[in-house]
Amino acid sequence: MRKLLISLGVAALTAGALTSCGDKGSSSASSEDKAFADTLATTLGEFAGAQQQSTFARMKANMTPEELAKFKKDDFLAGLRSVLESDTSRVAYYQGVQTGLQLLQPIMAVSQNYGYPVDPKVVYKAFKEVYEKDSLASADTYYAAYQEAYQKLQERAREIEQKRLAESDDNKKNIEAGKEFADKALKDGYTKAPSGIVYKIDNAGTGEKVQPTDKVSIFYKGKKVDGTVFDETKDSPYTASASAFIPGFNEALTMLAKGGKMTVIIPGELAYGLEGAGNLIGPNETLVFDIEVTDIQPGSLK
Repeated sequence: MRKLLISLGVAALTAGALTSCGDKGSSSASSEDKAFADTLATTLGEFAGAQQQSTFARMKANMTPEELAKFKKDDFLAGLRSVLESDTSRVAYYQGVQTGLQLLQPIMAVSQNYGYPVDPKVVYKAFKEVYEKDSLASADTYYAAYQEAYQKLQERAREIEQKRLAESDDNKKNIEAGKEFADKALKDGYTKAPSGIVYKIDNAGTGEKVQPTDKVSIFYKGKKVDGTVFDETKDSPYTASASAFIPGFNEALTMLAKGGKMTVIIPGELAYGLEGAGNLIGPNETLVFDIEVTDIQPGSLK
């Protein structure tokens, strides 16, 4: 859509430039020139129409029924015609139309998607006050305030996404499945820590226990409560900071010394939370890890 708008803007500028040269050219043009002009106009219209048809098809695939009902081809054509068949000498006017349309898109998106009722009249008033200043305004002067507002918008977007995930069926199912799995483990002799992780230590290891500032080498296997393995070490241990993992995993490591082995059940809020991890881990999905500490480098991160 933007490419087409820009193309139309360029066309309006070109038309304005031609008009400014006077009307003699059009009135004295030969029949051959007029024929070529018609050919040029036809090919331009056909090409732009084909582009917009493809754009509309892509838009249509992503539109809700309500959005689709509001976007009518007849309305689009009426808007296009009002520009193309108007006085093309008003170059500045069409530049304003183009800028207005570009601004209208984010205004509508913010209002519809984030619930902030952005008033186009307020946008216009602010634009006009800056645009009409006698001295040249630097965009940097206004960037900090815009950036602050944009960050608030991002926060609202995260809040909306968090709410959507929290109310999703996947989230509710994962929480329930995790609770049932942990409760069964507790009946089988596992222990629940104050944080909420449920664990069973097979071998505590020897020497000093892992500290958050240590570097550790570990073997591990990560599973879901249905037994699906989503991550594991193979032939060699994985080495990293003892505080570089998800919160529940970090806590579990501090229960072991070198040579220690355990199984820990980590609830979603101490794993990947509502956001999950891409398509691999769902919202608030409980994870199960088998962990073995093979080496500790004390205080490596101090």
